[in-house]
Amino acid sequence: MAKDKKKSKTEPTDSIPEPEEASVPEEEGSGPQMMDISALPIWQLLPLFMRILDSVAWQKMGLIVNPMTQEIEKDLVQARTAIDSYEALLGQLKEHLEPEAKKALESRLADLKLNFSTQA
Repeated sequence: MAKDKKKSKTEPTDSIPEPEEASVPEEEGSGPQMMDISALPIWQLLPLFMRILDSVAWQKMGLIVNPMTQEIEKDLVQARTAIDSYEALLGQLKEHLEPEAKKALESRLADLKLNFSTQA
């Protein structure tokens, strides 16, 4: 018997806008190339940093597995710091976002805060 799949409030979604791709030539047979991120405008870097903080927050809340260790690591002090930092970066970025992107990031922040309060 199949269970109804309900979106769990603990499952993060991938709603943070991706920074625009910078073209980096790849040599045949080589792996990913390093990119000089200092060449990107700050408005493209902030969403990248927010994506990292978002992922760390979920991991440190103990809600997703750390992909490097394959273990659950719960550290609510670090989770809170990641969420607060995400919120601060969103504050800097808000005026440079399209309304839909802004709404998605604000919704993501609300999800982080809700899940943090459940875990604390």
